Amino acid sequence: MIDAISSSLALNPRSNAIAEQGKRDGATMQMDDFLQLLTAQIANQDPLEPMKDTEFISQMANIASLEQMEQFSKGFETFADSHKDMVAQAYLGRQVNIKDNDRSVTGVVEAVDKADDGEISVQVNGKSYDPQDITRVSASGEVK
Repeated sequence: MIDAISSSLALNPRSNAIAEQGKRDGATMQMDDFLQLLTAQIANQDPLEPMKDTEFISQMANIASLEQMEQFSKGFETFADSHKDMVAQAYLGRQVNIKDNDRSVTGVVEAVDKADDGEISVQVNGKSYDPQDITRVSASGEVK
């Protein structure tokens, strides 16, 4: 029985496609991979004990839920990145205290820069700093 299934899988072009996809970088299961695997499972199931329709529906619901979670996660990452940009821009013209190694730097944020790689930096007293190093923000005329 096992030999019959393995020989039918070897002749099946879908099986070869699944094997090729397994070799690609990342080795994460995509929706197409799942559908091909499920199709192979259904095509090669034991006729005396076929897959129940509730199992099939459950598996489809699980993969759809997983895909929606991945899309939500990507959307949230995009939102978080844009929010970080907006927060850094709100520092413009504000007096900030920045922890720079063992010393504290105080000054007004003169500019906000975004590098080609997407990293944000604030410019204080002519020097660039990571916004995460800011420990205090106040109105530019406020005395600390």
